[in-house]
Amino acid sequence: MSEREVSMGLQADIGMEPITANVVQRFMQRVGATRLGTAVFSKVMSPLDRILHKASWGRLTAGRSFGALSVVLLTTTGARTGLERTTPINAIPIEGDLALVATNYGSGTTPGWAHNLLGNPGASITYENQIYGVVARAVTDDEYEAVFSAAIRIYPGYANYRRNATNEIHVFVLGGRGKR
Repeated sequence: MSEREVSMGLQADIGMEPITANVVQRFMQRVGATRLGTAVFSKVMSPLDRILHKASWGRLTAGRSFGALSVVLLTTTGARTGLERTTPINAIPIEGDLALVATNYGSGTTPGWAHNLLGNPGASITYENQIYGVVARAVTDDEYEAVFSAAIRIYPGYANYRRNATNEIHVFVLGGRGKR
């Protein structure tokens, strides 16, 4: 497949529009931000995202449907194995770009996809059944707070995840390499 050059921010390039949470989605976000909600959602959201994404031909994810979150499927190359790994993850729109926050539901461990991006920043995201090549870069100190503020506005649970984390939370901004 050929890649085309990306001429604007990744958010605009993939056509990701901001989502305004309705009453039910705001309730689900509040539930997800609790200790019990985090424990449950950390186990069920990824498998449910994968099922809904596949069944809807890329139009739906659990995070989008239940929580008004902009979920992409992130495919990274394993830092140790070299194998491709795909993970549903909330993409944080920030100034036309997309950021990823490696909170791992505040578990105190760094998610595998973050280790993979640190080892190999080349990746791809799937959004609405289209695949886009991306390059991840760690945010600067100045960007870190801006991304976290944006993340908390989208999903208040990020504040709890950050407060409960005992590890460094890696944050990345994705740059486009084009549609594949």
